[in-house]
Amino acid sequence: MSSQFYTSIAPHYQHIFPFNPAQIEFLRHVLPYNGARVLDVGCATGELAFALTHFGFPTWAFDFDPQMIQIAQKTKQEESMFPVFEQLDMRQINERFPEAYFDTVICFGNTLVHLLNDEDIRKFIQAAFKVLSPEGKLTIQILNYLYIHENQVKTLPLIDNEHIRFERNYEFGDESGLIDFNTKLIVKSTGQEIKNSTKLYAIRQNKLQELLEEAGFTSIEFFGSFNREPLKATSLPLVLTCLKDK
Repeated sequence: MSSQFYTSIAPHYQHIFPFNPAQIEFLRHVLPYNGARVLDVGCATGELAFALTHFGFPTWAFDFDPQMIQIAQKTKQEESMFPVFEQLDMRQINERFPEAYFDTVICFGNTLVHLLNDEDIRKFIQAAFKVLSPEGKLTIQILNYLYIHENQVKTLPLIDNEHIRFERNYEFGDESGLIDFNTKLIVKSTGQEIKNSTKLYAIRQNKLQELLEEAGFTSIEFFGSFNREPLKATSLPLVLTCLKDK
């Protein structure tokens, strides 16, 4: 996992990926009760964590990139206990938090695929299982890499607003499952251009389901968006929920 990719765009992240209210609506079906404890994995600058706190869910949030966490902490009101922000490796959450501590673990923003092999993803999933309470839920959002690979999707939708222009494309490599994620960010107020490239692990739905079941998760559901649409062969997003049985 490399943080330099996100460190360089962190000051502009809220303009690239502003808070998406559909995520909260989706989580209304996931969070078991008001006041449930939530762990936000890969929280970036904290917009979702702030929203969860606003709606009454004590939220612990972390990111691997220290600059993202610094921005989130500066945004937080000093007198507020939550969200709790810190920098952490997602593979180590069971070392940082007690067993069965959280009611829900969420991992949005295509964060999971920054783990570059099955073993690292397995470590995270097993760690999430340990920190979840019985009947707790894990919720993940990535992209539908089966669709992306089968159709050789090389360009993701352009993000263009009054603040930034953000171009994203993929370059496909060998059969390892790793792809190059290349971006160009233009900051409109200054004309600054920031180019980045990082590796991603294009994990498919069937492998992800296999690793979840191996860890002990059940009731695995896949969706094609935060609007709870069914996952289709042509869906670009992939959202899932699963349950830790008693």
